[in-house]
Amino acid sequence: MILAPQELIDLTRKERPTAQKRELNFLGIPAKARSDGTLIVLWEDVRATQNVRPARREPKLRMD
Repeated sequence: MILAPQELIDLTRKERPTAQKRELNFLGIPAKARSDGTLIVLWEDVRATQNVRPARREPKLRMD
């Protein structure tokens, strides 16, 4: 299933396809563009990114 146009706006908080694409790239969610410029985003891809946690950075401790 693909996201409905309003779902894509809700996800990205953007209305224009170019801005949506930029936000999706930032979120790591793949998207395909149609010939009219609108985007196709699969729910499967959105769900897959929800399971990915950002790498945790440990503080660097000096041992002098």
